[in-house]
Amino acid sequence: MASILVGIVNWNQKEDVLECLRLLHAVSEPLLDIVVVDNASTDGSPEAIQQAHPEVRVIINPANRGAAGGRNDLFTYFLRTQADYLMILDPDVSVTPDCFQHLTEEINRSAQIGCVGVKAYYADRPNVFWCRGGAVYNPWFGRFEKLGQKEMDRGQYNKREDIHSIPAGFTFIRRSVIEKVPRMDERYFIYFEESDWNFKIRKAGYRLVTSGKAKVYHKVSSSLGMESPFFYYYRTRNNLLFVVKNSPWYCLPVFFFYYFLYRIPDTLLTLWLSKQYRQMQGVLLGLLDFFRWQWYACPYPDLAQKNQAATPETVSNISQSSI
Repeated sequence: MASILVGIVNWNQKEDVLECLRLLHAVSEPLLDIVVVDNASTDGSPEAIQQAHPEVRVIINPANRGAAGGRNDLFTYFLRTQADYLMILDPDVSVTPDCFQHLTEEINRSAQIGCVGVKAYYADRPNVFWCRGGAVYNPWFGRFEKLGQKEMDRGQYNKREDIHSIPAGFTFIRRSVIEKVPRMDERYFIYFEESDWNFKIRKAGYRLVTSGKAKVYHKVSSSLGMESPFFYYYRTRNNLLFVVKNSPWYCLPVFFFYYFLYRIPDTLLTLWLSKQYRQMQGVLLGLLDFFRWQWYACPYPDLAQKNQAATPETVSNISQSSI
């Protein structure tokens, strides 16, 4: 029987990760192991995990290495095991009992399938898609499209489809993919790091496909906050890095024309009208650091503020460019 390692990267999401682990023990497919990479949480996550789930391996980082660094640590651990597959989960994702059974069947339909993206639903609207399992990249506008977001599930995505990118928080991966593409670009820190990695996987000759049956439920970015200034900083800066790295050169003039004459002014105006001035600062500092070629963790602690809950409309507008 194929063995599966489930890997979770956590940063100050104690309640979410404990709930995720509780539900993982109810799945019908036996797991080789579960590992949590903790990015220097200050909410007592490592201690709570070890007390409630002593069978779970916890790797404690002395500093927050971001989503990219934490997942690279996860890849390193995975390659030391004998597991056949790796399932990356975000702490705010809940799996269904038959999820791994479906994913194992689907990835084995072809040796060319490297990763399978799971159909993700809003946790508070369990028949509405947050993402159909992945998205298609539009290099002219530097964004991901055809997410299926906010659509009611009427069976329209019950067939496997090839896509360009899968949200890392619910990605099922065969071992050979990690062996050939074992690192995410840590310059991103968080957001777009998985899309950049997905493009490397496709260049290595693998297909990325959506699942027809496997499902998860997603609480939607409870770690950073979809409307936080930090979110706008990383989204702005990293979107530009991703486009420069991955779009064909002939698409770049159109992208930059569109981005700076439409998308950025529209974003700033929307934030101004809603009096989200710190978020505006995040956008402008993200632009500045792109042109300064400043990467990794955000160097502006003054952007910190209490995270705000995202509305469905905000999530729809944002995630098109940050899958």
